[in-house]
Amino acid sequence: MKDDVFALLLGNIASIIPSVMALLTCFMLLCMYISNKRTRSDLMTVGTRSDAALNSNEVSLNVLSRNIENPQRPVVQPSIPVRKKKELPMIPVTAENSRIYKANLLEQRLGGDISNDSSESEKKYYSTTNEGIYHEDRILDQKDVSIIMVIKIGKIHNRWTGSINIPGGITKCVVLTTMADRVKKKTIHWDAFIKLCLELPKTEHIVKVEAISIQKKYNYLITEHLVCETLKSKLSRTGDESAAASSYGSLSIPDVIQHVAGILEAMDILKSFGFLHPGLSTRKILITHQGVCKLYDFCLAGDAPKIAALIKQQMMNVSLNEFPPEMLLSSEYTESSDVWSTAVVIYEIMSGGNPPFPDSMKPDKDMPATTPSWPTTYKELKNNALFESWSHNCSLRPSIHHLRGTFLEIFEKIIEDGSYEIPIPTMYIPMPDPYDVTDEKYQDHIYHAWE
Repeated sequence: MKDDVFALLLGNIASIIPSVMALLTCFMLLCMYISNKRTRSDLMTVGTRSDAALNSNEVSLNVLSRNIENPQRPVVQPSIPVRKKKELPMIPVTAENSRIYKANLLEQRLGGDISNDSSESEKKYYSTTNEGIYHEDRILDQKDVSIIMVIKIGKIHNRWTGSINIPGGITKCVVLTTMADRVKKKTIHWDAFIKLCLELPKTEHIVKVEAISIQKKYNYLITEHLVCETLKSKLSRTGDESAAASSYGSLSIPDVIQHVAGILEAMDILKSFGFLHPGLSTRKILITHQGVCKLYDFCLAGDAPKIAALIKQQMMNVSLNEFPPEMLLSSEYTESSDVWSTAVVIYEIMSGGNPPFPDSMKPDKDMPATTPSWPTTYKELKNNALFESWSHNCSLRPSIHHLRGTFLEIFEKIIEDGSYEIPIPTMYIPMPDPYDVTDEKYQDHIYHAWE
């Protein structure tokens, strides 16, 4: 009996051994899994606490427990600290790369084409670092520009006196110019014009461009403010009864040389930068008390025929003294047209303000057969290239550069002769002010030159 029970027990034990072994295997695998998981959790906790200690960003467990107990309250998610990657330092702002920003900003506002190509960007970088092309202090924001009073609201240009704030805490008095609203409909490229004006070189004989200002309504050309008069006003006093009381008096040969050389220099510069000067006359040339002639109101060469047409519409009487034949007959205006007008101005300087052609002479019926005679007062300065400038065939006229060169040769001979002392502009001693600054009309006289 006992043997049977023992045999039965052994049989039962033998039958459950595989099950027990399976359970033990599962238990061991479970223990290994739990142990591995705890090890990884401990490693993550150590790293997290270390980062939390470095960043001083501890998460409160009490807050988490309260949120779990009270589901109505918003759950505050713990912010797991993450090591921040070291960022590259900011590129320092210098005068050079600031110019790039200003140049790109200017092109965007004026509708320029900004290329995304890296090679084009590199070219733009090096081109904009050239001295005198783009200056961050010459593109002013609206907050740096103040308008003081109106000088002129015209059919082509509007002008104001104003002030600008420049680096160094300096406030400068200036003249602000923009195109009249009616002119914008004529597709005048004013924005491109003021942008190109920033590239003009430094010269005494073009009104200095201080800056430009790109604003929401108007884009302003900002130029120096001058106490001056027009060349026409000065010439009209030559030989007049008031000439004896005037500080200028009649023009001497040094004066003529100074005026003619300055005007030709300015016209030569304008031509080389793609500008023309339709409507050039002694009325459109400013002259300072130091005798320096300054040009203004020029335009892009492509806009010259349109500007000339607008000026022509405002004139009551138009003759060959105002415009060359091609402008009067076919509304064409080119570099040769500038040569014609420049020759007229030079002649008026030497003739005391008298024009070379009669005001009644029209190109359509009274084409001049002979050229005007040379002013007898200045025979030493006679230049046949001046007469060639009035050829009715545009192709036969000399260029501005050639006309300037021929006059400079004559001036050099006179200087070498030693008969005349040519005044140097920087050493020129200005005459006493002929105007009473206490007079109420004094200010009107100053601004009249800009009309």
